[in-house]
Amino acid sequence: MRAVRQKPPSVAAGFTLLEVLVAVAILAVALGAAIRIGAQTAANVVELRERAYAGWVAENEVARVQAGIEPLSGPALRGGGAEMGGMEWEWELTAERAAPPIPVDIDLEGLLHIEVRVFREGESERAAAVRTAWLRLPGPAGDGEGVPDE
Repeated sequence: MRAVRQKPPSVAAGFTLLEVLVAVAILAVALGAAIRIGAQTAANVVELRERAYAGWVAENEVARVQAGIEPLSGPALRGGGAEMGGMEWEWELTAERAAPPIPVDIDLEGLLHIEVRVFREGESERAAAVRTAWLRLPGPAGDGEGVPDE
C-alpha cells in the first residue's frame, strides 16, 4: 500500500515580518504619546505647586499689612524676600489711592488698593502669583471717624 502524501497547508501560521513591524511602529507611537503626557503632567504639578507657594507668600504679605504688622500710611512701593516650601521668593507690594474708573457715591478718602506680586528669586519677568486687597487707612486721631453718632 502506498502512503498518501499530504500537502503542507498553503497558509503559514504566524505573522509576517511586515505585520510585526507595523505593530511595533504603532506601539512606539502610543508609548511616545503616553510618555509625553506623563512629562506634561509632572511639569504641571511642579507649576501648580510653585503657584500655590507664591500665592501663600502674597497672602502673607497682604495679611501683614491688614493686621498692622507692616502698616501703610499712604501710597507705597516696597519689596522683600521670603522662604516658602523650601524655595526663595521675592515680592513687590504696591499701594495706591483708590481711583475707580467711574464716579461713585462713596467716600474713597483713605482707601488704598494693594497689589502684591510674587516672583521666584531672580525671575522678575513673570509673577508666579498676584493678590489684591483694599485697605482703609485710619483717620487722624480725634476726628471722630468711625464713631457712630449718639
